[in-house]
Amino acid sequence: MSLLGACIASVLFCSSVALASDDFRFYFEGEVGGSFADFDSGGWNDEPFPNTGDDSDEVLITGIHFGAELFEFLRADIGFSHRGDLNFTTNGYPLTPKSFYKTDIEDIYTLMFSLYFEPLRFEKFTPYIGAGVGSTWAKISTNDTAVKGSSDEAIFAWQAEAGIQYDLTQHLTLKLGYRYIDMGNFEVHLRSVRSGEPYGKYRGELTANEVIFGIRYSF
Repeated sequence: MSLLGACIASVLFCSSVALASDDFRFYFEGEVGGSFADFDSGGWNDEPFPNTGDDSDEVLITGIHFGAELFEFLRADIGFSHRGDLNFTTNGYPLTPKSFYKTDIEDIYTLMFSLYFEPLRFEKFTPYIGAGVGSTWAKISTNDTAVKGSSDEAIFAWQAEAGIQYDLTQHLTLKLGYRYIDMGNFEVHLRSVRSGEPYGKYRGELTANEVIFGIRYSF
């Protein structure tokens, strides 16, 4: 079963369990925010010298969610998010003359199945915590002028978040939250720029701290 199929099946299962509840409602949610990404590099080239270093970048995140309020304290949804292009510089060949990898990660998409817990309510304000698992899709390319490589990746991802919600009406809710997301470990097979011969592997782990604002319509 595909990841998308598993996510849909999970939501449908949770929905079927909770249909008897008076609190059950479906919802759509849109979100926008800032993603403050960190990239830690690894792997090696054929000298062999390890690839080292880390770098950070910031990008806009947009996303949509479809889910269900299963009980008064529990929600489940499928979220699809897009993050723009990220650019990182990390260490390449360590001897003189030194080189540096220029790494681009383009059009980062994530699909996540998440559960959210809302154990407390303070009139119109409701704090929440949540966690999810899913997948990241992205194209990564790297080049240090001596070796280069690129890859289209679909890899495991997970996230955790917390925030506060405010009920504007019975159907409209605003949220402000913090999210930590691990978008997975990328791997690129390197080749010599001159000869095209295999020249090791470049690896990197992509994580981000994100601030998100959303609006949810429940029905």
